[in-house]
Amino acid sequence: MQIEVRTEIGIAPSEQGREQALTVGLLVEVDDRHSDAAAREGKISETLDYGKLRQIVHQVFAERRWDLLEQVTTAIRDRIRDLKHVTSARVSITKHHAWADVPRLTLTR
Repeated sequence: MQIEVRTEIGIAPSEQGREQALTVGLLVEVDDRHSDAAAREGKISETLDYGKLRQIVHQVFAERRWDLLEQVTTAIRDRIRDLKHVTSARVSITKHHAWADVPRLTLTR
């Protein structure tokens, strides 16, 4: 799942006071017992709430201004790992046009 966000982030003087476009990528694994039950029986209670993932990402960015990608990826990852049925989660954030010779920079945690 990828979520587009616009926010002020970073410690460089050029990043202060301006919004940047970010892409948040989520790779979430759900316990097989729950996924299998959802697939076989059509039980929505056994599925992952994708809307909740989106909500977590937007909530984390709304709570405060982040200086480091490491901070915000960890905050998002930890909240997703706390969700029912989740066995693992990886979060990546891509900053677009970080430098003229680097069109994007991605950090994954």
